[in-house]
Formats: sequence, structure tokens, C-alpha cells
Amino acid sequence: MHISIIGRKPLKTICFFVIVLMNFYLTNAQNVQELEFLLSQPELTKRERIDILYTLSRELTYVNNLKSLEYAEEALHLATEIQDIDGIAYSYRILSSIYAINDNYFMSMEYIHKALDIFEKRNDEEGIANCYISLGHIYRGLNNRSQEINFHKKSFEIFNRLERTERIGVSAHNLGESYYNNKEFTKAENLTRFAIRINDSILNLPVLSSCYKVIGLIKEHEKQIDSANYYFNKVLQISDELGDNAQKVATVEALMHLAKIAETNKNYNLQYQYLEQTEAFCEKFNLNRSLLRVYHELQKFYLDKNNTEKALYYLNAYNELSNAIHRIQLEDRNRLTESMASIHQLNTTTEALEKENAAQASTIFYRNISLCITALFLIGLFVVMRKLRRINKELIAQNKTINHQKNELQELNATKNKFFSIVAHDLRSPLTSLKSFSSVLVDHIDLLSKEEILSMGKKLDISVDNTLKMADNLIVWAKSQMNVIEDKKELIHLKQVVNDVVLIFKEIAGNKEVRLVTSIMGSPKFMGDKDQVEFIIRNLINNAIKFTPRKGIVSVSVTQTSKHIKIVVADTGVGMSSEFRDNLFSIQKSKGILGTEGEKGSGLGLVLSSEFVKRNDGEIQVESLEEKGTTITVTLTREKNVA
Repeated sequence: MHISIIGRKPLKTICFFVIVLMNFYLTNAQNVQELEFLLSQPELTKRERIDILYTLSRELTYVNNLKSLEYAEEALHLATEIQDIDGIAYSYRILSSIYAINDNYFMSMEYIHKALDIFEKRNDEEGIANCYISLGHIYRGLNNRSQEINFHKKSFEIFNRLERTERIGVSAHNLGESYYNNKEFTKAENLTRFAIRINDSILNLPVLSSCYKVIGLIKEHEKQIDSANYYFNKVLQISDELGDNAQKVATVEALMHLAKIAETNKNYNLQYQYLEQTEAFCEKFNLNRSLLRVYHELQKFYLDKNNTEKALYYLNAYNELSNAIHRIQLEDRNRLTESMASIHQLNTTTEALEKENAAQASTIFYRNISLCITALFLIGLFVVMRKLRRINKELIAQNKTINHQKNELQELNATKNKFFSIVAHDLRSPLTSLKSFSSVLVDHIDLLSKEEILSMGKKLDISVDNTLKMADNLIVWAKSQMNVIEDKKELIHLKQVVNDVVLIFKEIAGNKEVRLVTSIMGSPKFMGDKDQVEFIIRNLINNAIKFTPRKGIVSVSVTQTSKHIKIVVADTGVGMSSEFRDNLFSIQKSKGILGTEGEKGSGLGLVLSSEFVKRNDGEIQVESLEEKGTTITVTLTREKNVA
């Protein structure tokens, strides 16, 4: 069914809708009753009302023509009001079916092609297939069998491709009946039995009753009277079960053919019962055309029984009903004639106006020339103004690009200056110290004691170590600026990485009498670049030890949640000012300062750490108070598939 009820509603209403839709296919009678109840709910949106109105109209097309038309027109009105294009198209499609059933094929064709145009523009295959069903019914009414089969076959193929079970059941029945109409009985029976299996499985009883009718007709044609009788009675069973929502055409056809079979079997009492039942059914549901057939058959029945009075009664009833139908048709023709007369009158008035306007042709001609010249001037002015605006926009865009490139060049220039500053000062200073140490050793080794040489050697080792660290940072930073560093994503066991780095710094911290403690929750893992993460942790711990005085504490903790991992490096060191903290990760403003015991640095390590955190989809935060200590938190995002 074409129902798409979407929106936020109270829990109670949502639960009700779920219950309704769970029971939606129990019987067609239930469908209509439930949908009509659903339609009465005040909290429905207009789009939801359109969907329900369309479905009700479709379900009632062959059941209650007037009610179906009422729902279709209301759906079209609402869809037009809110510009629901799909709703408009489906309303056109239903209106086409209703007009076709009432033999108004001109209006039917007009509406179905309006619907088809909309669906084709929107590439809506389901909508196109539904339109093909309607076209098949229209050509059936016009007795054009080749086109009838063509369109029903197209709809059947599309619904099979879309795997829409309910519509496959409907389109298979339509195609099977079309083959029957074209006297291709084997194809008709195979397709109709296929349709019976589908419609029976989803309890689509109206279509199921039509399928049984077609099988009954086929068996009657094959002279299998008992089998035909069985299937026609199956139609009546479903009709009784559905009541007012029964498939009217199938029910009338089944009753008429059962009467015919009874007549063939010379069971005239049964024949009369079926005819009388058909008469009552047609009168109840205003099936006037079918009622004409019933009156004709009853007239013949009573003539055969030599009951002239009854035969005359049904002859009069036939004539009265025929005249009433004729009057309705005549009224429609009169309305069309009146429309044509109005059009003719409009044409006459137009001709008179044209003659009157001919006298003013010269004035109008020159006026039009003036208007054309003015219009051309305005168009030219508009084109020029639009071109100027476009050029202006292009200039503004170019200026933005130039300013952006200017800012980038300024940043690159600042970066270059910082690089040369570090190379010229921070790297040259320790190299000068190394030169001094080596000169003293070479020139005065005979004057130095073993303890002095050992002391100088230790200082030399520390200086070389610091220089190497600075050089490593410079190389890594230079690579990052040239975008030659490749991120190598892998599963990182963070506990192992932290423990390995802490082990390296245990001795350094111990030499400074700084207590280095760790706390790791569970076995945290995430996807990232192991070398970069190790670099981050190493620099954070190194800086924490560097700026923590003796007897101080540096703690490294790792915690995790389902989505994040946090690495926290905290110290009880000297801390920093808010101004220094705000520029901590800026290459232009970074400045190496000495540690609590004169340890040197360039400031590059933290700049690189910040960049590596970003490259691993993380965030870095700094909290610090002067003389109180510093806490740096790195937050990394865990992958969904990493447990």
C-alpha cells in the first residue's frame, strides 16, 4: 500500500499506528475501516492525510465509485495546496481510473497522462508502473486488446523488478485477465494462478476474488462446469466476508455466470435465486449498467416461464433505467455542448475586438517599435550591469585569493626566520660549547685530573644529547613543513608505548630526584601512527621533568571510555603564565627556555607534538599556574571497530 506516515507524535499515537500497520493486510474491509479511522486523527499532517486519502481511494475504486472519487478529489486538493508533486500525480492516476470505469475515456486519458508526465520527470518507476495499469484498464474498456496487454505486461515487469509483492499480485491478475480477454487461455490461467498464490498469501481479498472470477470464466469456457461453479462460489464467499467493501464487478460477474450455469443445467429455481440476488446486489450499490443486464435476463426468464406480467414488469424497469442512464449521458453531452457554445461565443467576441483594433493598427505598430527599442536598451543595460557585477565578484574573489596567499607567504616567511634563528643560535650554541670542551681536553689534558676529565665528559655527553634531540626535532619539523611525513596507521597498544617511554626517562628523572609515576586503565588501543604518538609522549614527559624541581612529581596517566582515550601528563613544576601558555604551540612565538637545572630546548618539541596530535585526529589542552605546575591532556578518538 502507498502509505508513508512520517512525523514525530506522542508515544501513544505511534504505538497505535504500529498496531494498525501490523494488521494492515488482514482483510480489505479492515484496511478501509482502519484507514478511515486513521484519517479522523487530528494530529495527522497534510502529507500523511494525502497518503491515506490516496490509499482509500485506490482501495475503493472498484468497490464504491462515489466514495473513491470523493477521497481522490480531497487528496488532489491537499496535494495542490502544499505542492506535494507525488500526491498530485497519484491523485491524477486514481481520478483517471474512476473516469475510465464510468466510460469517460477522454477525461481518463487526460488525467493518466498528466500523472505519467510527472512520474517520468521524477524517474519514479513505481508511479510509472501504476500508470501503466490504468492505461491497460482504459484500453480494455476500448476493446484494444494489443495495447491492453502491452501496458499490463509493462507494469508486471516493473513491479517484478522492484520486488513489490502486493503490486506484483495486482499486475499479474490484470495481465492474466487481459490474456483471457484476448482468448489466450493457457497464459491467462498460468498468470492468474500465480496471482492467486500471491494475493492469498498477503490476504488481498478483493483482488483474490477477481482472480477466482477469471479462473471461473476460463473453466466455463473449457466446459469444466463443476470447476467453474467452484471458483464462482469462492468469489461469493469473499464478497460475503467483505460486505460493503467487496469487489463489485467480480461479484456481479460471478452471480451472472452462476445463473447461466444453472440455466444450462435446467435448474431454473437456482437460476432465479442467482438473478434475484444479483438484482438486490446491484440495487444496493447503484450498479446501474449491471442492473440493466439483470433486468434483461429476468425478462427472458419470465418469458420462458410464460409469466407475461413479470416479464412486462422487468421490461418497464429496463426501459426506465435505460432512460435514466441515457438522461445522465445526455446531461454530460449538454454540459460539453454548452462549453463548446461558450468557446464559440468567445471566438465571436475575439473577432469583433480584432476588427475594432484594426483601426488602431498604425498607432499600435509605432508604439510597439518604441517599446521594442526601449526593451532592447533595457536588456542591453541589464546585460552590461550583470557583466560588471560578475567582473566585480571575480575581482573580489581574486583579492581574497591574493590576501590568502599573502598571509600564507607571511606565515612561511615567519617559519623560515624561526628555522634560521634556531639553526643560528640554539643549534650553534651547543656546538660552540662542544668545541670549547674539546679544545680544553686537547690543550690542557696534562693539567686536568681524572675527576675533572670525567666531569667534563659528563657535561659533554649531556650537551651532545641535547644537541642530538634538538637536531632530531629540527629534522622532523622540517619534514612536516615540506609534507614529506607519511602517516602510518596501525593498531597501537598504548600501555606498551607509555611503559617503554617511561622506562627511558626513569633514569633521567631519578638523576634529578623527580618521582615519575604512571597509572594506566586497562589495555587501551586505537588506530594511529605509532612513531608520532611515541614522539608526543616522549616530549611531554621530557618537558615535565625539565621544568620540575628536585623532589617534585611527574605523573603519566591513561584513561579510556567507549569513544575516547585520554593521556594526561601532569607535573608539580614551575608552571607558566597565561600569555606563554596561549603561544605554547605557535612556531612564530615559540621560544626555548631553560629548565630548572639549566636544561636547554628550542620549543620545537611541543610545536611538533601539537601537530602530531592533530594528524592522529586528537586534541591537546594545557592547564597551568605559575609555581603550581602544569597538566597537559591529549584526547584521542577510538575507532568503532577497535575493542
